[in-house]
Amino acid sequence: MTRQTFIFLAGGVLAAIGLYLLKGSPLLAEQPYAHREAELASRDAAELSPPEMLARLQLAAREQPDAPEPQYFIGVLLRSQGQTDDALRAFQSALRRDPNHVDSLVALADSVMLRDGGRVTAPSAKLYNRAWRLDGTQIRAGLLSALPAYEAGDFEAAEAHWAKITAELDPGDPRLGMLEAFKANIDEARPDETPQD
Repeated sequence: MTRQTFIFLAGGVLAAIGLYLLKGSPLLAEQPYAHREAELASRDAAELSPPEMLARLQLAAREQPDAPEPQYFIGVLLRSQGQTDDALRAFQSALRRDPNHVDSLVALADSVMLRDGGRVTAPSAKLYNRAWRLDGTQIRAGLLSALPAYEAGDFEAAEAHWAKITAELDPGDPRLGMLEAFKANIDEARPDETPQD
């Protein structure tokens, strides 16, 4: 490239930038996307595809920066698409806005449990326990919160915890079946030990 050609190209680029700064709107949001967001916000949520729903939730998160709900629903959507790590971050973001947002506590605990191979480890148990203590109707969370104690062999503490929660449950409650399945998996992992009833 000759020096003259280079000067000509550089002059053209500078002229284009100058014209854009003079006639364009470099500090304004892209208008087509803003129109698209408005269109998504006006549509029935049931008609939206997952990417459209995510865009709508992100708009809600920007409009309500202190509300945990948009972040929570973003996490639910991402988890349903198998994006566990991104869902974890969304639930954590919701809890930064409201540390007592029970739905986010349970959802984060569920996601941590999935990440940990389906086991209720100490981190997920703490989240489940906090959710149950904040909202006594979170029976499942309360039941799951004692699994690490059971797994560690502290059967008495785990059973005492479960007795408090299950006292008013019907014998056929599916959550009791879920608990028994978790306990059976733990028991199978340690065939040499027999849990005390």
